Amino acid sequence: MVKGLDKNSASSQNGNISIPHIHNGLRANKSTSIGRQHVESEESLNSVVNFPMAPFEVGNFLTGKYGTTQILSADESTGESTQRVTLKKGWSAPIGHFNTDIEIFVLTGKLRQGGFLLRDLSYSFLPAGIPSGPWVAEEDTVLLWMPDATPTYETQDYASLEQIPENSAYHVKMQHHERMDEYLPAHELHAMKWESTTFLPPGSARKSLYTNKKTGRATWILGLVPMWIEGNFYAGHPTIEEAYVISGDVQGHWSMSDDPFNRRYAIMGKDGYYWRPAHIPHGPFWTEQGSLLLFRTKNRLDCYWMLHNPDITQQDQTRLQTALGEDKSV
Repeated sequence: MVKGLDKNSASSQNGNISIPHIHNGLRANKSTSIGRQHVESEESLNSVVNFPMAPFEVGNFLTGKYGTTQILSADESTGESTQRVTLKKGWSAPIGHFNTDIEIFVLTGKLRQGGFLLRDLSYSFLPAGIPSGPWVAEEDTVLLWMPDATPTYETQDYASLEQIPENSAYHVKMQHHERMDEYLPAHELHAMKWESTTFLPPGSARKSLYTNKKTGRATWILGLVPMWIEGNFYAGHPTIEEAYVISGDVQGHWSMSDDPFNRRYAIMGKDGYYWRPAHIPHGPFWTEQGSLLLFRTKNRLDCYWMLHNPDITQQDQTRLQTALGEDKSV
């Protein structure tokens, strides 16, 4: 734990995670084992920029002197999390490997990882055990840090090597690693083509960043044109789902964590965020400005659908009765 933080703060030191600031209002009984908890509120949807900050530390990799974190969601028992991390220009780390899978999405700045440059809107997937580095923050950098568990960074096997990119890329633990084909050192959004979505209406498209072909786990970018509308239905999924707004807005009916089965209207803006468990229905949604979002799911994203308003005329019953009453008074 980080000393001096109050009960509403976040901490991420030596892998410890404390996140009471994002669980306020959660209605599930405390004895219910739900692991990573539902994060979806007016505060998180509006923007996470003002979430509490704490020193960000990973042994052999980063100290709080060079990094701060805002914990957006986490499983406090395993360390699986999504964090908004800021790295100071000049930070560096040697060649090493992590003990768990890690996803990185750079929002702003420049971060060099070995022979690859992660800059504005770039993504990297690092499977556990894959050598990476050396690392250098060439600019102040803001990124989403998404480990599958509390990470450690092992450097001992590489300590005698000259710290140049070739020595991580050519290393036997890279070239003969059983998951080498999953490693994505750098995916730049600006270089990727848009793909059609499978179930959203026209005006939406995606850029696929990572997909696990066995489990269906996926990370992708969703793009929505201005004035896109989903329709008169809402949906649920048999998988967790999380999203971060890179730009634009998403309006609609959200399944807030303090009352998830009674959806209510809110606007999700730039730097807005949610992490939603499986089988929590949500929507419908639309956008005024258009939107660019980072999405992640733990399994394949299948959908089941329900009508938002069973009245096929899409007239709100209260408004209809009011109009009828006004008509009688004329």
